[in-house]
Amino acid sequence: MTTEMGPSRALFLVLGALAGAVATTLLSRRAVDVVEVHGLSMAPTLMPGDRLVVEALSYRYRLPRPGEIVLAQDPRAPSRELVKRVSWVDAAAASAELMGDAPDTSTDSRTFGVIPLATIRWRVAARYWPPRRAAIATTRTKHLFRVSSQAPPSVALEKPPGGVRPRFTLR
Repeated sequence: MTTEMGPSRALFLVLGALAGAVATTLLSRRAVDVVEVHGLSMAPTLMPGDRLVVEALSYRYRLPRPGEIVLAQDPRAPSRELVKRVSWVDAAAASAELMGDAPDTSTDSRTFGVIPLATIRWRVAARYWPPRRAAIATTRTKHLFRVSSQAPPSVALEKPPGGVRPRFTLR
């Protein structure tokens, strides 16, 4: 007895196999990963238990952008990673300032200062868990994962003390 497969089913199987191969390649090369949020430093944007898809390809080709949520090596404990929002980037000094969305509970650049760009390892691409809070991070807005119907915060260009470099801050 032979079973014939229609063209749409065959296409579905081929596309599924191709998607599986791409996912396996990306995961094996550590280009994409999944992480779970612990702590309240990014509340209410990210809450404990939220699960994120992170990707490492973007920063091989460009600098992090103000407003993006990233995972970076903790300067106080290099074996740990922090999830924070990029506040500003200084390409000349190859450094960035990272801030948590909840300033009262966040240990961030206000505590440990600027960090080397090389320590920013991942860009948050999406939140997939819990399903009711699932969202895709977009680089076209400065506020990733809108938590309300309010407009995103404005981004101001400031000159830091000494006026040496432009500083992007979220207000």
